[in-house]
Amino acid sequence: MKITLISTAVTPSDQGIRSISSLLKKHNHRVKIIFLPYTENYKKLYKKSVLKQLLTLCKSSDLVGVSAYASTSLRAEQVIHYLKRLNVPIVYGGIHATISPRECINHCNLVCVGEGEDAFLGLIEKLEKREDISSVKNFWIRYKDIIFKNPPRPLRENLDELPFADYDLEDHYILERGKIIPFHERHLGGYVFFLTGRGCPYGCTYCSNNFLNELYKGKSLRWHSPKYIINNILFLRKKYPSLKVFDIRDDTFSLRPFSQIEEFCKLYREKVNIRFKCLADPKTITEEKIKLLADAGCTDIIIGIQGSERVNKEVYLRNQTDEDVRKSARILNKYPKIAVMYDVITCNPYETNQDILNLINLIRELPPPFYLSVNNLVFFTGSTLYQKAKADGTIKKEKDSAAHLNYWDRFKHIRLKKKNEYLTLILNLMRGTVTKRRIGLIPRILLITLLTEKRIKFHSKFKLPTYILGFLVQIFDFFRENIFKPIYRNFLPVYIKVWYDKIRYRA
Repeated sequence: MKITLISTAVTPSDQGIRSISSLLKKHNHRVKIIFLPYTENYKKLYKKSVLKQLLTLCKSSDLVGVSAYASTSLRAEQVIHYLKRLNVPIVYGGIHATISPRECINHCNLVCVGEGEDAFLGLIEKLEKREDISSVKNFWIRYKDIIFKNPPRPLRENLDELPFADYDLEDHYILERGKIIPFHERHLGGYVFFLTGRGCPYGCTYCSNNFLNELYKGKSLRWHSPKYIINNILFLRKKYPSLKVFDIRDDTFSLRPFSQIEEFCKLYREKVNIRFKCLADPKTITEEKIKLLADAGCTDIIIGIQGSERVNKEVYLRNQTDEDVRKSARILNKYPKIAVMYDVITCNPYETNQDILNLINLIRELPPPFYLSVNNLVFFTGSTLYQKAKADGTIKKEKDSAAHLNYWDRFKHIRLKKKNEYLTLILNLMRGTVTKRRIGLIPRILLITLLTEKRIKFHSKFKLPTYILGFLVQIFDFFRENIFKPIYRNFLPVYIKVWYDKIRYRA
């Protein structure tokens, strides 16, 4: 069959549909992949001229799959409705479809819930033989007025059985400056987002992993073997000589057993020997693991702090203490060649001023230098925290979920949620490079003044100054996202981007 898979992600790094494509190709199906990255203004839809080009590319398809995150779901639904004129089966997939099938089935007759490789293959085999598809596992299927809600099939225990994700250039397309053109090596930007495993044992209430753990009864955590990962990376590096970095995007790479990290690092140092990045969490960081990663060429690690200790434990159900964070920071600070980024979440209606102040004080304790990434909370449709917020009235209208705001939309989140505005804005202004003298945009000496009890009480009572400053921040963010970032993404050569990243994360 002729299959077209469409990604609405903001970057062409969607490993999910690439993995589906490679398995379908292994079974002799013809697959076309179309990446539709767009401005990070999630409410902005595709122009009609783009949809017309898309329709032309999809005309010979026997089936179309459209993948989306919650943040890009509006554009995915726009694509789905426009392509219905093809009169072929259209599948709504991706993590948004997995956690929000009730919403997605209103736009499409086929919704894929859970991992898609074997699910897609099973559906296509039924369609090819013209058999009844109403019981295909992993799918919600609408037939007239009946919705069949089929359970997921068992997960593949051995991920190494899957072929490498599809990074062929043939029949791959990408949206660039209003035109859908053939995909070229330069569109990778010199790096590849790379998943070496699936699942996360923590299942925080704001995260899709919580839903996946329930869907698969806690069995979703699996890893590719170190040999599989290295062979995959070597394959990509040979195919794309311009690749300068591999960005390992497992939810927490440091969760792997020491023996696996040791084997991976040994093979990586011997056979690959270019820089790589990864994600980790405070509870699983050890001196031994970090030393191995540093020696193998790891130059960047992202650590999830998320909230204050109380919010982590009581709201996010994340079993993590402030001492876990301090301990991991002390270890990482011994390795100056590794640039560290700490992720935190704020603008949460369930946190208090004291929670935010505790989080700010924890950040102030961490040894510099590092980069602080401040993200504002989004209630993803279908997540446990979303259900709680709906039940207690925190989300009265769908816009209250902030699902179509980006995490960096600082003042938009503050205006929407209307709680703890002053300290939330202060924390947002701390985003950026942290040194001995400053945290983001704020000098440390000024931060002491801004955080006095008297000043916090004043700004909690009189909110106009906070809103004036927030409005100015919003203007700055607008110019950054709509002028500076497009120039950076679309016009700067790769070597300038690499130089800029080094300055940005290591200043």
